[in-house]
Amino acid sequence: MASSTLATIGLGTGSEDDFRRLVMEASKRAQQNDTVGNVRVQRWEDESGAAIVLAWRAGKPNSPQRSPQLVGFIPAFAAMSEVRLTQCHPVREPITVANILDGDGEHVTALAADLEQYRQLIAAGRPVDGTARLTALGLAVQVHADEDAFHAARKGPNDATDPADFVPFGAFTEPAKAQPHARLTGTVVKAERRINRLTGQEFTVAVTRTAGFDADVCLSATEHPDLPAPGAIITGGVSLSVRLDHAPA
Repeated sequence: MASSTLATIGLGTGSEDDFRRLVMEASKRAQQNDTVGNVRVQRWEDESGAAIVLAWRAGKPNSPQRSPQLVGFIPAFAAMSEVRLTQCHPVREPITVANILDGDGEHVTALAADLEQYRQLIAAGRPVDGTARLTALGLAVQVHADEDAFHAARKGPNDATDPADFVPFGAFTEPAKAQPHARLTGTVVKAERRINRLTGQEFTVAVTRTAGFDADVCLSATEHPDLPAPGAIITGGVSLSVRLDHAPA
């Protein structure tokens, strides 16, 4: 089964009304409020690390749409995993494309991801380099107990063969069609269960070592009730989000 991005951080909603209530609660509790151009950008973070970035455009005084309009929504997480990005540039809201460098400054791969500071990057008017926190929301993943179980479960030619593999297929397309999606396969370094204080929903965060870098992989506890042990292999489709350590200026 596939998970929603919100379910992977303990914010699963069952209806449009639930989603609207979530948006309003996140807006009311937001710890950060910035104005970028004519848009107000808010960021709310739960004690569990689950986060939401909202963007609001003010309504026009003489228009039927007088209330602020939600124009941006990013499910996110306060990731521990750090990556070095270069040539981070916007392609379509809120997606950025960047290169990942290893500790020696060598190019590892590219990625397309939802960038929390997308509007600040647009305002900066230039690509940026720097460290960032990388989260992979596990949409359609499998968890195998170890590398032997991972290899034994391989069924088709499109399945990953390497326990450290990253295919950022969402970046390999024309900018207008870019998606924050990738196929990630990696080894769990450590994992813990979190409880979202807003909803009471549980989710798992697994620091996972993939092809030359680490990522915090978030998993719905409903879809993945067992906590992965160190050495377990996570593989499958993820949605990526990043937060630059230093906002573009």
